[in-house]
Amino acid sequence: MSADPVSPAAADLAEVMAGFIGRHTDKTFDWDAFPSNRGFPDLERAQMRYVGGGGSPKVNDPATLKAQNFTFSLVHKPAGKFAAAHAHEVVEHFLILQGVLTVGWIWGDEAIEVKLGPKDMVLNKTGRPHGFRNDGVEPVLMQITVGSGKPEPPVYTCHPKDKPLELARAFGATKVHPFRPDSSDPRQREFAQHVVRYRDRKPIWDPAGFARLVYIGEDAAPPQRYRMDMIHLPRGAGIRAYARDVEDTYFVLDGVLTVGWEENGKVVEQRLGARDLIFNPAGRKHYFRNDGPTDVQFTMVVGTPEPETEKFQGI
Repeated sequence: MSADPVSPAAADLAEVMAGFIGRHTDKTFDWDAFPSNRGFPDLERAQMRYVGGGGSPKVNDPATLKAQNFTFSLVHKPAGKFAAAHAHEVVEHFLILQGVLTVGWIWGDEAIEVKLGPKDMVLNKTGRPHGFRNDGVEPVLMQITVGSGKPEPPVYTCHPKDKPLELARAFGATKVHPFRPDSSDPRQREFAQHVVRYRDRKPIWDPAGFARLVYIGEDAAPPQRYRMDMIHLPRGAGIRAYARDVEDTYFVLDGVLTVGWEENGKVVEQRLGARDLIFNPAGRKHYFRNDGPTDVQFTMVVGTPEPETEKFQGI
């Protein structure tokens, strides 16, 4: 499929499509995205917004796409820094792209901590106090999605503004337990339902020629406002245009992905590189294809918790 370069209708569609793409190289990290961190160097982190403000109050940033059922951003956490324990009124996930992140869930003055490596994920459930810390030697980069277009500010349960620094670094816990997914402890079992290891994902091969690794959805972390798959697209594979009644996003992890939109017989395309994103609005006919020399991996976040019902058709 290719766009008509001389058609005014195609040119208009191309302009609209370009407005729904977030290019990693066009963006900058915001080191003042979270006002509660001001004056506390141990809480230092930077955010790059793609869809909505995420946990930042900067919801009107003109450089980001308008969120509907979920937000999408990257967070850079330097080595040695931590995020104070807090809770949200909605779910929120961390998908690690680089480094190793320690995430703690809190029950009163006790916490369970898990270490997550590249392509591991935790889905933080509604109302569960949690925090995170970079105990490694390299920065952590992670994809963060919050299950609301405009989430409420976090409710802090242990912040260094009112608690000793070392207690805040331990997320307010005086007793810390390592993550044991096979434990009979109901807290461990609850946490284990929300931790997804890349190494444990079994691919679901779609007849259209690509594989889905389910992260949030069936047989994975329990979905609420949205679900997420990691897509593995072999060289030369692709799908024909489809439309949903909710939005979805593609965020490229590896390789180069060709994406296209169709409207009234007109077709336009763009190529996405690593850490580029496209937001496909509800009702928009769109597709993807791998024209590159290597396989492509990308995350697909869909604005519904319902299982995948789309019957994709290969090219």
